[in-house]
Amino acid sequence: SDYFSIQSTFVSTSEDVAKVMSGAQSAAKSSSLPKSLPTAFSDMYKRVTSASDDADPTPVAEAILACNDAYSRASRTSRAKIASWKHRISRNLLVPKFGARSSALLTRTLDLFDRDTMAAAGLPLAGEQRLAIRKKLQDRTEGILKSLFDDQMAILEKNTLKRFQLTLLRKMGKDIDASQFYESNAEALRVAAFAFESTASTLEVPSMSLTKSKAVQDMEGKLNNALITFPDSPAAKIKSLAKVEQTVSKKKEPTEGSINVALDLVAMIRPDGFGNLQGFAGYQLGPHSVTVGVHNDADDPGVISQFGGVRPAFLRVQPKLKIEVEL
Repeated sequence: SDYFSIQSTFVSTSEDVAKVMSGAQSAAKSSSLPKSLPTAFSDMYKRVTSASDDADPTPVAEAILACNDAYSRASRTSRAKIASWKHRISRNLLVPKFGARSSALLTRTLDLFDRDTMAAAGLPLAGEQRLAIRKKLQDRTEGILKSLFDDQMAILEKNTLKRFQLTLLRKMGKDIDASQFYESNAEALRVAAFAFESTASTLEVPSMSLTKSKAVQDMEGKLNNALITFPDSPAAKIKSLAKVEQTVSKKKEPTEGSINVALDLVAMIRPDGFGNLQGFAGYQLGPHSVTVGVHNDADDPGVISQFGGVRPAFLRVQPKLKIEVEL
């Protein structure tokens, strides 16, 4: 029960009865609950006896107790489903069709409570208590669902960035040219952003104001930043080094020595805005190349947090000098 701690004991003699009663008295005295803590019964009794009218308080008391009991039943009904969702999310997996299923769960939980407490709605004092208990049930359920929504958005963001970086590694050519690299991976960026938005749509719960808009905007900024910084990332450098070692290890015919020098300039312009405009442009002249990117995300809170709470620089230029020496 939600109000008592009940145990069943077999008794056959008066000594057994005395032993059971003594144990019950000891348990009551050693209860960890403070004596001043109101129980559901004492709280209900105070509310009923404080009513100003002289009406029979029995129906009101029964209705309030029924509301508390309905709250417990409705909570238990949703608890099993929520527990299975939590277990799945703990393994970094998303709940299929979470938005529709969580909305249906909330509706079903509240409908069950309303059905079991319909009689209390017509009683003045009990009706007010019923609304308060229903609000408590709704807030509790919505709070749990919101936490699950945030956890899944974090998992989806992490998985999207990981898959995008793996895509960039697979498409990484033998010789990385800055302008060609950004142009060839622009489509991969759009595909990753679209996949994130499509999956996030299944997690939305509009009735609880749990939407994907902010997460999608933050994800676009993080994907752009991942693309810009990828050539300097540890994974890209390790793969480049592996390719160099593989090339050096191959036996080559003796050739005349030569020195080749190439300059790559990568510039990123980040004007004011919230990330609704982006693009890249590149120009190559022989071994030299120039790449310019524009992304108006200087006011985006997600971008500002990545730079330690300060706005990113309006113009960022990364020069790269490549020297090839053949002996």
